Amino acid sequence: MKSKYAPLVKLKKKSLDNTERSLISANNELSSASTKLHHAYEDLSRMMLPTQGSIGEFTQAAAIIHAQHLTIEECKNRLQLAEQKQVQARERFKQAMIDYEKFKYLEVQEMNEHLKLLKAQEDKMLDEIGTITYKREIL
Repeated sequence: MKSKYAPLVKLKKKSLDNTERSLISANNELSSASTKLHHAYEDLSRMMLPTQGSIGEFTQAAAIIHAQHLTIEECKNRLQLAEQKQVQARERFKQAMIDYEKFKYLEVQEMNEHLKLLKAQEDKMLDEIGTITYKREIL
């Protein structure tokens, strides 16, 4: 039995699947950004300024540490952006799930109404058959 809501349910299911994929992508992006930030902090913790040597070595080490701080700031910004994308993707997924469930519910309700109608028709037919059989037995 095909419901008038079946095409809408199919469309909403496709939309739900797309938003689920984008949510998974956002989660992966967040995980990747978090890992990059963690590695940037680890790299920074391994860096040390030289205690001896020329001023050139000291300047070079300071520039590398400064660059690592800039990398950390960039990773923090990427992480923050990834978190925002994840929140947005989660909201879109939640809304798509609600839309899908609405139309799925309407489809089930329509099918139940159709089943009730069929049941009523079947009951009528059985009553008619019973009445006909009863009249034949009397005659």
